[in-house]
Amino acid sequence: MKKFLAIIISSTILVATTVYSQEVLVDMPQNQGYLGVPLKLVVVYKDVISNDEPELPAIDGFAILKRPGTETATQTTFVNGKVTSTSTVKHTFFLMPQRIGALEIPAITFVADGKAFQTVPKSIEVVETPTSGALKVEVSGTKDDVYLGQPIDVTLRIFIEQFTDPTLGITLDARNMFSLLSDNSSFGMFTEALQDGRASVQTVRGTTEEGVPTTFYVYTIQATTWPETTGEYIFDPISIIANYPVSLSRQERSTFFGGSSLTVSQSKLISAQADMPTIHVLSAPVQDRPVWFTGAVGTFDFRIGAEPRTVNVGETITLTMRVTDQSSGPVNLDYLSPPALDRVASLTKQFKVPDKPLGGIIESRTKTFTQTIRPRQAGVSEIPPLPMSSFNPTTNTYETVWTKGIPIKVKSVDTVSASDLVGGTGSFTSEPLKNLTEVEGGILANYTGNALLISQNTSLTPTLLIAVVFPPMACVAIAIVMLHKRRTQSDASRLKSAKKNAKTVIQSIPIVINTLQAQQVSNALRTLQGQKVHPEIEALLKRCEAAQFGGITDDSLGKDANTLVEAMAC
Repeated sequence: MKKFLAIIISSTILVATTVYSQEVLVDMPQNQGYLGVPLKLVVVYKDVISNDEPELPAIDGFAILKRPGTETATQTTFVNGKVTSTSTVKHTFFLMPQRIGALEIPAITFVADGKAFQTVPKSIEVVETPTSGALKVEVSGTKDDVYLGQPIDVTLRIFIEQFTDPTLGITLDARNMFSLLSDNSSFGMFTEALQDGRASVQTVRGTTEEGVPTTFYVYTIQATTWPETTGEYIFDPISIIANYPVSLSRQERSTFFGGSSLTVSQSKLISAQADMPTIHVLSAPVQDRPVWFTGAVGTFDFRIGAEPRTVNVGETITLTMRVTDQSSGPVNLDYLSPPALDRVASLTKQFKVPDKPLGGIIESRTKTFTQTIRPRQAGVSEIPPLPMSSFNPTTNTYETVWTKGIPIKVKSVDTVSASDLVGGTGSFTSEPLKNLTEVEGGILANYTGNALLISQNTSLTPTLLIAVVFPPMACVAIAIVMLHKRRTQSDASRLKSAKKNAKTVIQSIPIVINTLQAQQVSNALRTLQGQKVHPEIEALLKRCEAAQFGGITDDSLGKDANTLVEAMAC
């Protein structure tokens, strides 16, 4: 890549032939350019009706590219009652200089609405850019194969060449250079670390791909991931894109304090991709694998508790298992499972143990599981020592941690035989059974006498009718009276509260000095008046209307309203 020297001198081609209000303008602010860096050329159609798009002829020393689409705008002005509308359509082209030296842009003719518009020639001085804009990306870290459950630690390093504008004598710092990385870049597994600001930067000396010595900003980001399945681990691709500056410029601020701001006036797009390491995820070996092993990889501490300690046969005992990861570095316990206790023969011999998978609660580096077991027989005095096995990838061996036995007491359950419930001679009967006499005729055989011959039919009499109908009607009447009374009391309470508020409003305005206070007094007086007509209140209302709508000053209105309120309180 060739080195380029940046010099920007702003100028503008605004040459066109005007016919009436129609114009074709060519805007190209650069007099100098850089090899391989696009120059922007905008063709502006002003008040052109036709939709024909302009075309640039081939220009010696430039490659031409047109941006798809157009930019349109309409402006309307009013001067001395005359309305003037102007519409513009902008077409953007990019001219890529292909050699160093003075390149000529010839006069270009554009035809719009059947009229010809011609520009004047322009000379562009093309020079080398000040830096090559080197960008490199590399990923390092875990290189060997890992076991499922073992983390993969990787480090991303982004090398971007330091930029110095020779004209302004300004060197962009590391923060400004990092901000030039495009949003279209793909950071893969390092995205979250970058969003959290977990990146470091340092300045180092190095060389470009052409062997040219230069200074780099090196951004370092670290990340850790845990594979979920065995096989080759597939990394998300890392592709970095940067809008590398070619030249800078200062722009004056149009603020009260003035001053200027530094901007990138020209840039070029550069990119780099990272070669990702090849890592295979393996399963723990089958040889010497304990039967209760459930996939734990690393070094762990295993502790267990049991409650309650005294139970009957068949009652539940809750085991609380705590597994703590003792390895160094970050941990991920999401996929850690407890040991399969249903495969521990010393436990299942005396206890019933479920074989369903368990969920756990994670706190820091510890995951807690709960498991219920039931003793099968009385006399069991201990929960036997229980194992937790893990595979140690450093030694390539299985390690087992055993807990201590937990003393318990299992009692037998008292049983009741059938003879105790029916026909037995136990303590359930306090008196001897009496002889029962069987009677023919069923239950009616217990009733005797002439009353059995009396008719049970009921005749409807006026007394019976009143006794049946009156109680419900009385209840309904009482409910209606109580509801009406409650509503009346509620209305009276609300009216009393409204009048109290109205008096408070009037008493807070001793002297009326504006129309707003007059309106407040008027509203309060109408609330006090209610449905009845009070001559004193009516007189004050008329004075309020005069002050509110007639512009009459009534300094004693507030005082008179207060006097009336005090008289009503009495």
